[in-house]
Amino acid sequence: MRNIIIHNHLFKNAGTTFDWSLGRNFGTAFLDHRDDLEMQQGAKYLGPFLLNHPEVIALSSHHLKFPLPVLPNIRLFPVVFLRHPIDRVGSVYAFEHKQDSDSLGARMAKKMTFNEYVQWRMQPDAPITIRDFQTSRCLDIPDTIKAFITRRLTETNYANAKKQIGDMGLLGVVDMYDESMVLFEEYLKPFFPNIDLSCVKQNITSGRKKSLVERVRSVFHDLDLDVINSMLLHNHFDLMLYLEAKEIVKNRINNIPDFKEKLDGFRNRCDAKSL
Repeated sequence: MRNIIIHNHLFKNAGTTFDWSLGRNFGTAFLDHRDDLEMQQGAKYLGPFLLNHPEVIALSSHHLKFPLPVLPNIRLFPVVFLRHPIDRVGSVYAFEHKQDSDSLGARMAKKMTFNEYVQWRMQPDAPITIRDFQTSRCLDIPDTIKAFITRRLTETNYANAKKQIGDMGLLGVVDMYDESMVLFEEYLKPFFPNIDLSCVKQNITSGRKKSLVERVRSVFHDLDLDVINSMLLHNHFDLMLYLEAKEIVKNRINNIPDFKEKLDGFRNRCDAKSL
């Protein structure tokens, strides 16, 4: 049986750090897939691609589309990280504000204040980058860009996304990254005996050393009340999904023998790589 790790790399959700670990473990057998239009075709593209590239052991894409293909003699391990959506709003703006890019988001972030930027992002004609984005990316993404931009989620969409993350053995939470990696290592070791997901953190936005509570409080502090209300309305499902993911991760931690010792060992390996 061929085993392949498939990383659903969500923007500003610690994906670059995880990809760094995949690259370190698998070398050229790790593929950071950048053919976005191809990947947006979903299983009908990804399935044949994996069959035609037997060297691939791990793949990461910003445009992975569920459901994943079902392939003979191939076991896929989907990965996704979820992040507190309000913390993520601040991180997205900080990143796009300094990003050397001509993307729409980067251009708007450079010419707008944080308040103006969030207000713009809440509009239905703006990309959904900070509007229930994580819930959307745990669903079947619409085929047309217009549909993806203007999409409004429903309770049924949320229920499907919740089931999706609950069924995933490799579910991570950004503010519990180290804990998530210990869970990942435990889950993957029967299939990848030498897996070592210790890392040097990559692509860290300024202010990251503050606590989660401090970062969320800072976002609220810098926004007008009407913008805060709109942001909360348009991230209702993301917040619920994040809380669900955190509960799942905590429950899985409780089922790992000697978890604290394993977590300490993981952090020691990370410290050694940072020297």
